[in-house]
Amino acid sequence: MRKSIAYCFLFVNLACNTSMEVRTEGNYEALVLPDGSQVYLNHHSSISYQEDFDPRTVNLSGEAFFFVKPNESIFTVATTHGDIEVLGTEFNVKTTSDQVAVDVKKGLVELKTKYDRSKVKKGTKAVYKDGEQAVQKIKSNKEYLKWIRSLEKDFKALGKQLKPALREIGNDFKKAGKKIGDEFKN
Repeated sequence: MRKSIAYCFLFVNLACNTSMEVRTEGNYEALVLPDGSQVYLNHHSSISYQEDFDPRTVNLSGEAFFFVKPNESIFTVATTHGDIEVLGTEFNVKTTSDQVAVDVKKGLVELKTKYDRSKVKKGTKAVYKDGEQAVQKIKSNKEYLKWIRSLEKDFKALGKQLKPALREIGNDFKKAGKKIGDEFKN
């Protein structure tokens, strides 16, 4: 009897832990994770994580830039080629069918593959390719800045498009507030 209750509890617990997923096609996505960390997803990428975000783990396919909020618990980016673990930092991860590359802008991360564990510091890019038994480290070429700048341009353009509409909404609120104020005076 106790085993069946335990299995039932485990099943209900697993069923209630919802998986969240964000996919991009020809667009970018920016999201804030439950712990306050920020992620920018490049084109043709996806990220998934458990809704309760415990442990702090995301699964990544494609490319994303992370601003990890410092926390006592480890933040893990899981890819098909290995995992990247951090406590709080800024870095880019790019996965392809045969490799994973980590480019650290700020802080320190650890790239763990089935063959190697490698600490990667600011200004360094680490690349692991399938079939190789070691992680190659090179000076960062900050290649990720190209798509980050493009994302920022898109956000600025969107802001310019929204500005007139937001101004009009603000004016409508002011008029409505004035009207309500006038009615209270009467």
